Amino acid sequence: MEGSSDEYKSDIAGKKRNLLFGIRNDRLIFIICLLIATLFWLLIKLSDDYSVDYRFRINHENPPPSLRLTAAIDTIIDVRFTARGFTILKMNIFNDMENMNVDLNEFVIDHREGVLYSINTKKIRENISEWANISENNVTLSMDELRFHMEKTGEKVIEIYPKYNISFTKQFDLYNNVSTSPDKVKVFGPQRILDTLTGIFTKNLMLVDISTDQDVEIELDNPAPGLLTFDESIVKMFFEVEKFTESELNVPVNLSNLKYTINTFPSHVKVFYRVAQKDFNKVRPHQFNIYPVVDNMDILHAHKLPLKVSKHPDFVRNIRVVPTEVEFLIIK
Repeated sequence: MEGSSDEYKSDIAGKKRNLLFGIRNDRLIFIICLLIATLFWLLIKLSDDYSVDYRFRINHENPPPSLRLTAAIDTIIDVRFTARGFTILKMNIFNDMENMNVDLNEFVIDHREGVLYSINTKKIRENISEWANISENNVTLSMDELRFHMEKTGEKVIEIYPKYNISFTKQFDLYNNVSTSPDKVKVFGPQRILDTLTGIFTKNLMLVDISTDQDVEIELDNPAPGLLTFDESIVKMFFEVEKFTESELNVPVNLSNLKYTINTFPSHVKVFYRVAQKDFNKVRPHQFNIYPVVDNMDILHAHKLPLKVSKHPDFVRNIRVVPTEVEFLIIK
C-alpha cells in the first residue's frame, strides 16, 4: 500500500508540472506572436507616407571676406517634409532637426539696398532634398528668401609670420629660415583694427624628431575672429632640413683696422662652426674676418685684445673662436 501511495503522489506532481510548463509555453508563444505582429504593424506604418513639420534655427556661415555679417533678420524657417516613415525616422536619428547651417559661400547673395542683403532659399531646398534623400517636390519652405544685414569692411595686405616649435633628430637642423606660401594675406575688417595690425601669425605648429624637409598646411591665427576675415585662411609652411656637422679652420687675425703696427700671439686662431654637409667643402679661411677690438681701449696699457668676427659665410652657424683674446706686441 505504501508503494502505491508514493506512485499516486508522484503522478499528481508530474501532472502539475506539465500543466505549469504548458501554461508557460503558451504565454511565451503568445508574447512572441505579439512581438512579431507589432513588428509587422510597425513596418507597415513606416512604409506609409507622412507629412511632418520642423522649425529650424538659421546659422549663417562664411560671409564674403569683403563683407561682415552684422545682423540676421530671418533667423527661423519652417520646413515641411513629405516622406516615408522610414526616411523621417532616419532623419530624426542621424540629423540635427533643430539647427540649420547656411553656408553663404554656396549662394548668390543679392544686395537689396544699403546694408540689406538676401539669398534665395531654392538652394536650401536642394540641400535638404540631398541630405534627406527625398524629392525637392516633397520639401516645402515657409519663405522664399532669407534676409540679413552686412557691412563692407576695410582691407589690408599683411605679412605672415610662421609660428612653430620643432625638434630634430641628432645632427639635423633647419637649413634656411622657415617660409610660408603665400607670405602675405589680405585681411578684411574694421579699419580701426586693421590699423593696429603689423603681421598675422600662423597657429602654432609642433614637429618632433625631424630629419627631412617638411611641407605642412597650417591655419592662420585670427586675432579677432568675429571681426576679421582673410582671403586665405590656410597657408603652407616649408621647412628645409639638412644634416649638419662640426668643423674648424685656422684663420689669420686681421690687423688692418689698427693705427698701430702690432703682432699678435697667436697670429692665427681656430674657428669652430657648424655647417650643412652639402656645404662642407665650400668653407674657406678668407671668408672669415676676425679682428682685435680696440675701441675705447688704451692699447698702450692693455695686455690682451678681445677678438670679434665681423664676416663669415651665410651658411655656417654656431661660430666660436679659440682663443677669444690674444696677446700682442707693438712694433715701433
